[in-house]
Amino acid sequence: METAVAKQFGALTATRKVVRLAGQFLLGFIMLLMAVLVFSLLQSRIAGVPAVAGYKIYIVLSGSMSPAFEAGSVVLVRPIEATALQVGDIITYHDPDPEKAETIVTHRVIAVQPTDPVSFITRGDANDANDPLPLPAANLIGRVDFNVPHLGFIFSFVRTRMGIILLVIVPAVLIIATELRKLMGYAQALEREKQLEGGT
Repeated sequence: METAVAKQFGALTATRKVVRLAGQFLLGFIMLLMAVLVFSLLQSRIAGVPAVAGYKIYIVLSGSMSPAFEAGSVVLVRPIEATALQVGDIITYHDPDPEKAETIVTHRVIAVQPTDPVSFITRGDANDANDPLPLPAANLIGRVDFNVPHLGFIFSFVRTRMGIILLVIVPAVLIIATELRKLMGYAQALEREKQLEGGT
């Protein structure tokens, strides 16, 4: 009987440890996500384009590069010399059309033109035709090295007032409340120990 009870107690203790570790992992993940989101939000407000570890972060707004990545994805763009680009690379650049100079485009290099300086023919993977204008090297922002599906929706949402409240302020309050509860528990435990010591 005692052995069975001991086994149950051991299993319960192990379960609690797993739950505690899972909770700590989740808390760490939330804090990391909050830090990245807050950093990106502040940087985008200051510099215009968020960047992490040398990569500029852009949100894909259309499906022109499907199936490589869909609208709502985030692409990480690394600055690169135009002469280092090859056919097949996916690049991000300012639209060469003077009337759309503020538009940022992410398409694939279809051909490299040996002009001086070099220029490129580009096309979206989902498009039937090449882009209408060659891309001058001066318009290049960088090459896409990574993409993260759907993360763009979160980045877009966190820039709104409701997004800041739900994804930054609320988790921060919950974390603070959890830590305060732990501190109160420790304080109560210390008080009980003092009372027990005083009673002996």
